Amino acid sequence: MDHYAVAADKLYRYLVTHHGDGGALVGPDPGIRFNYRVGRFIKGYLGFVPWNDQLYYLQGQAYWILANWVLHERTGDKSHAQMAVDCADQILARQRPDGAWDYPNPEWAGRVATVEGTWASIGLIETYRRTGKQHLLDGALRWHSYLHREIGFQRIGDEVAVNYFARRKDARVPNNSTLYLYLLGALWATTEDRRYLDETPGLVTFLERAQLSTGELPYSVDGVAGTRGRTHFQCYQYNAFECLDLIQYHTLTGDDRVLPIIRQVLRFLSAGIRPDGHAAYACNSVQRRVSYHTGALAAAFTEAQRVGIYDYTDLARRAYAYLISLQRPDGGFIHSQRDYGVLRDVRSYPRYLAMILYHLLIAEALTEDTTGKEAAYDTVR
Repeated sequence: MDHYAVAADKLYRYLVTHHGDGGALVGPDPGIRFNYRVGRFIKGYLGFVPWNDQLYYLQGQAYWILANWVLHERTGDKSHAQMAVDCADQILARQRPDGAWDYPNPEWAGRVATVEGTWASIGLIETYRRTGKQHLLDGALRWHSYLHREIGFQRIGDEVAVNYFARRKDARVPNNSTLYLYLLGALWATTEDRRYLDETPGLVTFLERAQLSTGELPYSVDGVAGTRGRTHFQCYQYNAFECLDLIQYHTLTGDDRVLPIIRQVLRFLSAGIRPDGHAAYACNSVQRRVSYHTGALAAAFTEAQRVGIYDYTDLARRAYAYLISLQRPDGGFIHSQRDYGVLRDVRSYPRYLAMILYHLLIAEALTEDTTGKEAAYDTVR
């Protein structure tokens, strides 16, 4: 077993022991607003207090499902398949009759977020593909209908950008549109219904025009209601996830229009790995270190190598080496270091740990011969 697999196995066991709940992952989250800026550090340094923040994020469940299916495929262990099915069933049980899911964080109570429902649907589709259980695909299709009906798009000329929340027109966020492209590709590949590709040309056009000369996709772009965009915010991790989304979309659809976007994003990301292997927090902030950010960049470089888009193997290995060096003896990971220059966030966040797990599983490709053009993602087809 290589060192990537050893690290993944330790983290898997940690997640089951500390955050497992009937197939799902439940636990704290760094959150938003006050909790992200201040509260999470107070909770971490006062770890003896029984904080009531056991949250259920759909994004975390989707990564958990994908990781379990990868492990089932590699090991043949049926417990991984059962874990994925149980997790998908919980996602369905929490879906509202209108197809949406409530946002888990009380600071955004009452909102419906594109990212959460889209990740839930990706997890459902993958489990449908593995099991053939129609009700799982039906759940994803209900979300697709809800998104078109209640969340909608901002259209400027031939550009299309999916909105961040239901019934709101904020600034246009590329991260939401890359993720939705991934889902649309998965729906098309699963159903062979070309209607799911209707919005993809406009979504790609939006991304092409939003991309900066540096290769960076900005955090957000001005919206139709006069809402102002924001160029830089946790730049490298957002671009890493956007790169991964676009690689999956290309793998599923063969749409070559996204390849130049991917190549330019990778060029931008290559400047985000510091000499010791950690991912810079943002273009203007290299001191703060967030563990899952490094994992996301490592995964993006690995997937680029696997689909034949340049050779970023050295950067991937350097990033993974740094990431693994952060793993605690119990299998968990510290969340962040050098926040505000001096603080550390030592709490255990299952949503981000599930991302790290999946990205460690991707790292297996670095131990194999990856010459030639292979599928970047061998689960959703």
